Amino acid sequence: MNQEIVELLKHEGCTIFGFADLRILPAEPRKGLDVGIIMGAPYTAEGMRENLEGDSGKFARDGGATFEPLERYTKTVARYLRSKGYKANYKKYRKMLITDKTVGTLSGIGWIGRCALLVTKAVGPALRLSALLTNAPLECATPITESQCPADCTACADICPTQAIKEGLWERGVHRDEFFDVNACKKGRRARQPMCGLCISVCPFTKKGLGYQ
Repeated sequence: MNQEIVELLKHEGCTIFGFADLRILPAEPRKGLDVGIIMGAPYTAEGMRENLEGDSGKFARDGGATFEPLERYTKTVARYLRSKGYKANYKKYRKMLITDKTVGTLSGIGWIGRCALLVTKAVGPALRLSALLTNAPLECATPITESQCPADCTACADICPTQAIKEGLWERGVHRDEFFDVNACKKGRRARQPMCGLCISVCPFTKKGLGYQ
């Protein structure tokens, strides 16, 4: 069944995805949905590069443009799972206190970076995410439980206009507030209209994955 889902996603143009065992999370909110499928839609190299150069307009438009493919990916997989007699929840799972980033780390596609976003080796944090939860018996990957950001890399912290990024690295069990000031970040986003995202654009994983300097 995993392979059929992989083929469906690739046919739809999705190249960043993973399967997560959610049983490490509290059982009651999940209601028997033990597997998460995470899907990503990346931003463009042009938008990321222009954002670093001071124009965040393309980056903002890229963000909006990801909604259609993400919705298409999730609906395609949900239809497939339901056709096999399984549940597929992609509209209400956030009410279960399960985030896209949590599914992402448990699926092994990425970790939480200094910027408090999911960082992937494919495109860094330069992507939007969508997840669905299911009770299908799928094979899942090994979770990532600690940051894979180089200890000496401070590119995102150095460029942050509000110093929202603190010292320290994420690992499972460490609360975001210990390494990231979300309120400072919100101020920075309001000041740099229409969006900020400098930490995304400057990330070495983003630059390498999207192919720009």
